[in-house]
Amino acid sequence: MNIKKLLHNLTKIEKIILVFLSLVLIISAYQLGQAFYEQNSEINYLPGGVYAEGAVGQVGVLNPLYAQQGSIAHDLTQLIFSGLTRYDPETGEIVGDLANIKPDPNGKKYTFVIKEGAKWHDGEPVTADDVLFTYNDVIKNPEFKGNILNYNDYSGIKINKIDQRTVEFLLEKPDSFFLVKTMAGVLPKHKLINESVDILETAPFNFAPIGSGRYKFVSQIQLADHSEYGLEAFQEFYDGPPNIESILFKVFASYEDLQKNLSGLTGIRSVPSENAEMILKKGKFILDRYQLPQYVAIFINNEAAKLKDAKVRLALQLGTDKKSLIETIKQQKIIDTPLLEIDQENWVNQYSVTKANGALFETQWQIPNKDKVVKEPEDNPNVASSTAEVTYINSPNEGKDWATTSEPITITGNAPKNTKSIRINDYELQKYVPGDPGWSYVAATKFDSLNKGENVYEVYATDYSGEEKLIDSITITYGSSTTKNQTELEKRKEENEVAVSLPIRQNKNGEKLSLRMITSSKPEIYRQVALEIQRQWQKIGVEVVIEVLENEDFQTRLNTRDYDLLIFGQNLGYNLDAYPYWHSSQAKEGGLNLSQFKNFVVDSLLEKARLEDDEKRKETLNDIQKIISQEVPAIFLYSPTYYSALSEKVSHPPFDHLATISDRLGNIKDWYAKVDRKFKDGTNPFTFIAWIIKQF
Repeated sequence: MNIKKLLHNLTKIEKIILVFLSLVLIISAYQLGQAFYEQNSEINYLPGGVYAEGAVGQVGVLNPLYAQQGSIAHDLTQLIFSGLTRYDPETGEIVGDLANIKPDPNGKKYTFVIKEGAKWHDGEPVTADDVLFTYNDVIKNPEFKGNILNYNDYSGIKINKIDQRTVEFLLEKPDSFFLVKTMAGVLPKHKLINESVDILETAPFNFAPIGSGRYKFVSQIQLADHSEYGLEAFQEFYDGPPNIESILFKVFASYEDLQKNLSGLTGIRSVPSENAEMILKKGKFILDRYQLPQYVAIFINNEAAKLKDAKVRLALQLGTDKKSLIETIKQQKIIDTPLLEIDQENWVNQYSVTKANGALFETQWQIPNKDKVVKEPEDNPNVASSTAEVTYINSPNEGKDWATTSEPITITGNAPKNTKSIRINDYELQKYVPGDPGWSYVAATKFDSLNKGENVYEVYATDYSGEEKLIDSITITYGSSTTKNQTELEKRKEENEVAVSLPIRQNKNGEKLSLRMITSSKPEIYRQVALEIQRQWQKIGVEVVIEVLENEDFQTRLNTRDYDLLIFGQNLGYNLDAYPYWHSSQAKEGGLNLSQFKNFVVDSLLEKARLEDDEKRKETLNDIQKIISQEVPAIFLYSPTYYSALSEKVSHPPFDHLATISDRLGNIKDWYAKVDRKFKDGTNPFTFIAWIIKQF
C-alpha cells in the first residue's frame, strides 16, 4: 500500500491529527537540534560588523581640545583623533598612542617619537609640525579657551622639534601628572593653519573633522527624533585597523526617545539606574555596572553673603542625611571627601539635626521669636512656675541629659528677658551681650570644663537688678556611650527621626535664610537630589529655592557663579588631581572651583601634591582634607553608579579602570560586533547520538 493511497483512506479527523503530530515532530526535532547546537558550539567573533550606540544629550563640536571630559563629543573625538599618549582602561596606565615615549631620568624631559606610518585620514603623514602646531600655536596661545585648559596646565612647558618624527617636552620641574597632558588629540596643521585661534571653536573643520585615529568621520545626519554620527574604520591606522568596521552614534534628546528606538541599537551609552531593570527585561542587552573617580556635591558659593560664615556651612552639612538621600535616589556609595585617594572612612560626616540647629544658633540666623518653642513660664500654662523647671537649654539633645564619646561639646540655650549676664557653673560667659535672647558655651577637656563620667552644667541668669537665679541644668556623661541603655548613635537617630520642620530662620533685620539652589535638567537625578535636600533642610529652618535649568541657561549661571548652592558632579580624571577644582586660581568665571573656595594654604598643598609620589601625596591630601573639613566649601554626597548596556553579541574587554565614561571605548581595537557560531572541535554525528541518549 503506497503513501498516497493510505492518506486517501484517512478520515478528515485522522488527517488533522496526522498533520498535528507531524508538526509536533518537526518542532521537537528543530528544538532538539537547536539545543544540541547551542551546547556543542561556541561563539566565534569576527572582524567587521556595525556597532550602533544610543546616547542622550548634545554633541557640540568635534574637536578634541574643546570636548569636555566624559561628554559624547569626547567619545567621538577620541576615536577620530590620536594623542601622543592615551589612557588604557584595562591597566589604568598612560601608554604611547601616536608616539613612543622616552622619559628622561631627571623627570624634566620627555621625548616622543611618532610611530612609522602614522597618517591623517586624508592620507597626509602626521609629523612633528602637527604636534608643535597643536601645543604651541593652539593650546598655549593666549586666545585659546578650549575645555582642555580646565583639566591641564601647560604653562612652564617648552616643546621643541628634533626632526620630522621627534619632539621633546621640557618641564621646569618634575610633574607626576605630566603624561596626562599629552593625551590631547593632535590637530592637522595643514587643515587649520589658516584658522584664527580665537574662533577655532566655530571653524567648519569641527563639523567634518580629519583626524589620525582608528576611525574616520563619515557623516552627520539630523533625523526627526535624533541625530546620527557615522564613523568607519581607518584601514591605514598605524597600529592596524580595529575589528569593528563601522560605528554609528545615535544621539537622542531624551531617554524616552531612545527607548522607542531600542531595536536599532546594539549598545546604550548610559542607562539611568531607575531604567536598568527595564532594559534587562528586554532580553537583548547585558548591563555593565561601574563607578568613576567622580562625586556629586552641593557646592556652596563661599562668596554669597548668607554663606560666608563657616558655621552656616557646617550646619548645612550636619543637616544633610546622606544615607536617606542615596536610598531615595537609588545610589550606592556615599562620599565625604573630594580627595578620592585617601581613606574615606577617616572623614565620615556626621548627620545630626540637633547639632545643625546648635551650629546655626551661634550665627545671625535664628528662629523668629513668635515661633519659639521655649516660652517664659507665665506664657506657658503647662510648665510649672519654678524657673528651674523651664527648659532654657536647647542643645545638645534638646536640653535633656545626654551621653557622648566625642568633644568639644557646645551647649546653647535661651535667656530670660532682661538678662544682664549668664554663668555656667563658676564661669561667666564673656561673650554674652546683655539682653541677647541666646547664649552658647563650649565644654572641653582642654578647658577643664569636661571630665570623664558625669558632668553637671548649671545655668544661672543675673538680671539688671543684680538678682541671680538658676534657670536650667543638664547632665552630660562623657566617655560612656550609654544613657538609659541607649547608645549615642541610637539617641541621635531618634532625634533625627522625630525632628520636625522649623519656621524659616531670620536675622535681626528680618531677612530670611533662603538659599537659591540651581542644578541641570540632565541628568534627571539631580532634580531628585535637590528636592530631597530641600525637604531635609526644613528641619533646620533653611529654605531652599530650586531652579532646574536647561543646558544653555545652566552653563551661563554656572560660569557667572549666579547661585548660592549648586548640585553638580565633578570627575577627578586620570590622575585624581584635585587642583583644578579647589585651587583659588580656578575660582573665576569659567573655572572649575565651583564653590569660589580660596585658601592659600590649600593652594600651596595642591601645588605640592603634583610633585610628589603616591605615598607622600596621600599625606599632603590628608592635610588638605583637614582644612576642607573645617571650612566646608561643599557638601559631598555620593559617587554615581553607572550602567551601560551592550548587546550579548558585542564582545569587549572588562571595564576595570574607567576614569571617564568615554574610556569604555579606549580599547575599541579589541571589540567585536560581528558574531557567528561554530561546532566545537571533535563534534560529529556520534556526538549527537550520545547527546540524544543522555537527554532521555
